[in-house]
Amino acid sequence: MKFPLALLAMLPVAGLAQSPATPPNCAAGEHRAFDFWIGLWTVTDAAGKFAGINRIQSINGGCVLHEQWTSARGGYTGSSLNWFGADGRWHQTWVDSMGQSLQLTGGRVGDSMVMEGAPKQRITWTALDVDTLRQHWQMSADAGKSWVTAFDGTYRRVRAATPDQATGGSLLSQIGGEWIGRGVVNKSDVAVRLTIAPALGGRYTELHWMNLGAGAGSELFEGRALYAPAGTGRYAATWRDSAGGEHAIVATEQTGRALEALWGAAGRTLYTLLPGGELEVIDSARRDDGSWAEFGRSRLARAALPR
Repeated sequence: MKFPLALLAMLPVAGLAQSPATPPNCAAGEHRAFDFWIGLWTVTDAAGKFAGINRIQSINGGCVLHEQWTSARGGYTGSSLNWFGADGRWHQTWVDSMGQSLQLTGGRVGDSMVMEGAPKQRITWTALDVDTLRQHWQMSADAGKSWVTAFDGTYRRVRAATPDQATGGSLLSQIGGEWIGRGVVNKSDVAVRLTIAPALGGRYTELHWMNLGAGAGSELFEGRALYAPAGTGRYAATWRDSAGGEHAIVATEQTGRALEALWGAAGRTLYTLLPGGELEVIDSARRDDGSWAEFGRSRLARAALPR
């Protein structure tokens, strides 16, 4: 969404709606009516001038579209959540870096998505082809009798330089996505969140680990590693974490259901995809005699994946 600065003072402050108690099936039908907006886009205005970059992703099991806008002028960003509600209408909640918010509702009209909000505003998204769409933002000062254009933008899809071939059908790609669960690390109960996702056009895979003290929740540890292919079933990475740790990783797939990540000669993390679909993560440190001493074990379930 391109947010004209001249309109900011006219926008209301609005609250967020609660999700339905029973999650809907978002795999088909009207829930997929706005999928043509999903992607990474460059946006130009009616004069052809670069206006910004917009990324739209499917989240929460495919039930929500998340928009992240960055203005070409810098210093201005915004995001929105978009979903098909139980009332049979599409909804958008927009918030930005100036503290402004906007609520829109509407639905599919022909080949377009049309949503309106108050003060009287109307935004129409129209797919021109698979890689191009138009966003037309209009405002009315006479209750919809006449409309003026606030922004008329053209979206052009940005594609990765190469297809995602880095991990192919590997175990690392099989365990991609978001995982959540509990574990014990250094004899303390923790809550765990693990995200594994393609990065930089699919050439790499980013792993983000987070564990939080499950009791008071006051302790946080997190780390990231960017895995690069280093031969069939092998990967190289550098790990950095919030405790100041930094070390090289060499990872190797084991028996098709486990990934062994060695941190030099000091430690090891073993990721095992269990028969029931859960992911087990075991952290160990090497003893002086060369054996492994386990200090962390977590059992994770896969979070909902975008459809």
